[in-house]
Amino acid sequence: MINLDEVVSRWVRFASMLIFFLLFISPLYYKQGGLLVFTLLLFSDGLLINYEDPVINALIFIVRAVIYLALIRLVFTRLKQLQTNLFQKIIFTIAIGMNLYLLYLLADMVPVGQSYSFIDILFYLYGLAVIVCVTAAVSFSNRYANRASIFFLGAVLSLAFSDLTYFIAFNLGFSEFFMVDRVFNILGIAFLLQFMFLERLENIDAKSDLDDQHS
Repeated sequence: MINLDEVVSRWVRFASMLIFFLLFISPLYYKQGGLLVFTLLLFSDGLLINYEDPVINALIFIVRAVIYLALIRLVFTRLKQLQTNLFQKIIFTIAIGMNLYLLYLLADMVPVGQSYSFIDILFYLYGLAVIVCVTAAVSFSNRYANRASIFFLGAVLSLAFSDLTYFIAFNLGFSEFFMVDRVFNILGIAFLLQFMFLERLENIDAKSDLDDQHS
């Protein structure tokens, strides 16, 4: 990444994601619920090669927003069982409000020449999807506090930081953040893959216990 230009770096990122995708569809990691997430991640990194194209740029925001919503879907059933008190609801509401304000400040930092003039709504919808997904991941981790929930939280936070650092590197001109983005991106996908592995093991164990009860 230090010696190659940004276009080559994007192709390398796409190749890395392709390797992760092939690992995911192997019998060791595959879980049907995660297929949409990994497919969209691969598609998103493919689109990233032409990030400067305004239409592609808008499409990336849409795809990334759907990725975070698909991540929520992975744990949504268990989140519905989550019991929260009034104090926790107030804290979460304040946290979401603060993050929305930070999102507004981040959008306002974009130089005029690189403004998202025709996709402001997409940008905010994408940011809202990220905030809701992070909130869901934190809630999931606090509720279950097991290895799977910790890896899921790590995956969501890493992917969110990856997007943030790429945004800073590209739009604000801090090229050193491209390296940080890549580290977070690889960690995020690796954590997500481990989460899928642990979820698959849990399903196998649950099925085995059920079979023993019927025997």
